[in-house]
Amino acid sequence: MLAMRFYSLTKKDTTPPEELKAQFNAGHQVGVVCVGKDFLFVRKRLRTYFVAYGDAERIFRRVQTVQVNMCCEQGDLQFDYLVVMLDGKEVLEAQLPGAKAARLLMEELKETGAGCSFMAPERREQEAEA
Repeated sequence: MLAMRFYSLTKKDTTPPEELKAQFNAGHQVGVVCVGKDFLFVRKRLRTYFVAYGDAERIFRRVQTVQVNMCCEQGDLQFDYLVVMLDGKEVLEAQLPGAKAARLLMEELKETGAGCSFMAPERREQEAEA
């Protein structure tokens, strides 16, 4: 079996792999996202990326609506994504399994991840102007 490898999104993290693996195994998983005690983990293909909550600038949920043609009429499908921003750039986007799971994940992240903003950039700027 392949050993799990962790890749830091910040490139400056020096956390030992044993500690990362322990937090990943003890964390709560929602689809490809795992909420650990100090870190957020996201699995993409054979890699597991991680970021400390204090290092992430923003972590937010994005809902994308896609129009589709169905047998009789057009309809809309909604896809939920978790987006991680560092230094003003989106560095990671992971698709979530559904709207309910996305809402529960965001609530859990708000309780766990201190020192990080959980609001999309456009919305926060609009609320500051009001």
